[in-house]
Amino acid sequence: MSKDIKFIIAELNKVLDRNYNLITFDALRSDDLLQVLSDVLSEIQQDGPPHDVRMETPEQNSVRIFSALRVLKYQPQGDPALFRHGLVKGESSTIHAVLKWLLSNMDISRQRAYLARFLVKVEVPTEYSGDPELTGLYDQYVRLVDEFKVIHKEREAGKKGGEAAAELKNDLEAMQKEREVILGRVEKMKLRAESAPQLLEAARKLRIERDRERELALQKRQQQESTAMLQVSLQRMKRELHNLKEAGASLTPQKLIQRLSEKVTVQTAMSRDRLPAEIAAKKSHVDALRFVARSVHLGPDDIIALRNKLDVTAREVQTLAENKATGGTDKVAPFRQQAAAVVGMKRTVLDKLKRSEETLEEMNARLAERREEARQLAEEPAPRGDELKRYVTHLRARSTLYKQHRAELAGLRAEGGVLNRTLRILEAQLSRVRVSISPVQMGPAKTLPNGFTAENVISANAELARNISAFRAQLVSLLNDLRPLRQKAQEVDEQHERAKISHGSVETSLESSTVALSSELNSLRDNNDKAGLIMHTLCIQTTLEMEEIKQLRINISKLKIAKDKIQQEMRRYASPSSGSTLRDELNEAIQAEEKKLNFFKNEEKSLKDQLTNCETQIRLWGNLILIYECKWQSAEEIKRRDGVVVRGQGAETLILQ
Repeated sequence: MSKDIKFIIAELNKVLDRNYNLITFDALRSDDLLQVLSDVLSEIQQDGPPHDVRMETPEQNSVRIFSALRVLKYQPQGDPALFRHGLVKGESSTIHAVLKWLLSNMDISRQRAYLARFLVKVEVPTEYSGDPELTGLYDQYVRLVDEFKVIHKEREAGKKGGEAAAELKNDLEAMQKEREVILGRVEKMKLRAESAPQLLEAARKLRIERDRERELALQKRQQQESTAMLQVSLQRMKRELHNLKEAGASLTPQKLIQRLSEKVTVQTAMSRDRLPAEIAAKKSHVDALRFVARSVHLGPDDIIALRNKLDVTAREVQTLAENKATGGTDKVAPFRQQAAAVVGMKRTVLDKLKRSEETLEEMNARLAERREEARQLAEEPAPRGDELKRYVTHLRARSTLYKQHRAELAGLRAEGGVLNRTLRILEAQLSRVRVSISPVQMGPAKTLPNGFTAENVISANAELARNISAFRAQLVSLLNDLRPLRQKAQEVDEQHERAKISHGSVETSLESSTVALSSELNSLRDNNDKAGLIMHTLCIQTTLEMEEIKQLRINISKLKIAKDKIQQEMRRYASPSSGSTLRDELNEAIQAEEKKLNFFKNEEKSLKDQLTNCETQIRLWGNLILIYECKWQSAEEIKRRDGVVVRGQGAETLILQ
């Protein structure tokens, strides 16, 4: 409400050149508010100086303001009677609403007021309608009004055309500037491309090939879709062919003839037994209908007489049947009963067959319908990409809404159960209280207080009427304040529902984006692990290379030392007086090694000679050992064969083995 008042004050200060603020505007009385409203209407209508509401009667003010608002097509919110009453009384809430609407639609109101001066027709009293001069003037006035309408429309169209022409002119200027810029760029590109014309030809060919590639990709996608559809139809046809082959695998001419004969038998039985009975029933029904159509109108008495006649005939038939049953023995009766039973069974079987055929036809129709639906579903492409995402988002939003409604329904059911339980408890308590309360004894009649007269009653009634009218006025103001609050509450509820729906959609989109981000994070982690492995291998390779570099540096230092030694030896060799050189030392070492080599060669010769002698000696000793072993073996054999002679103390003893 404060925002509306601030808006009204700001616009009034602009339109009426006033200096209102919140305090001064709130301090205005009802007459001042009506004067402000009158000034605003005068500013909109521009029909002369503003009117002073204090110089006019309330009726004149109300008529003038209502006429102006009617011309401006103002629609009051709420009861029109209350609006008129509040406007006449100068209520702030009513005038604030009117001022807000007028100041919010200032341009439209001015245009309507301008058109109303020429388009609102003058009402001619009926007593002057017969005057020909006045009638001619009125017709001329109507023609002028129509001409004004046409001219005003042309003027508005011209304004719009001028605005459109200005916009087109600006667009043309902007396009001309863009054209100049593009031409400059084209000239620069031509200057650059003059040195290599083959590049232009290559670019043109590249563009043509890209267009062709897009066309081929589109054709490929279409061909793939058609191929998929044909594959689906081919699979379906293969299944049908397989089913037909399985059905015809066990089919032989004998079985086919048997089936046909059974079908012929069934059809013959139906044509002999069932169809004649049905035809006869239909004919009898048609004859009955014809008889009814030809007969005169039957009254209630005729219907009662026919019913009585029908009852008499039924009793006679029953009597005849009983007499026949109690009469003499009929030998053919059992056969008749059996024939009737067979006919009944046959009729039952035919009825079942008919119902089965109808069910089969219905199932075949449903099967054909399902096949057609399956074919249409197979032909329809499945949702992909953005369409699938939108469908999933919509499905999630609907699922969230369903869960919310289900939770609300569960809460309402629980609350209903609690309320029912409370109601039962209260009813039980009420019954107990009614039982426990004893009958109330009526006391003596009350008397009126002293000094209570008819005049006091009239004054009290008048005071009560005034209080009621005051309370009613307060209630009206409260109701007027309550209506916008209710509307605002409804708007807030609608905004809340929309925000809830948008929150659900945002939540689903966030979930999908979170899933995408988590997958991306996992891929990044995998890439990070791979990068870590690569870095580890690079570190190992770097370490190995550093070790190789260190070894190479050591070798280089050794080579440098050797180079220094070689240079020193070269200097020593160039100046013999500087002392012994490395060459001399090496020659001496070589001579010493040669001496050692000669010594070792001589030692080798002597060792070879000794080796031959030792080998001969070893061979001789081996032969000697063999001889002794042979002697030992022969001695052992002699002992085993002849015994052993033991000599001792001048005696010999033979011990046999």
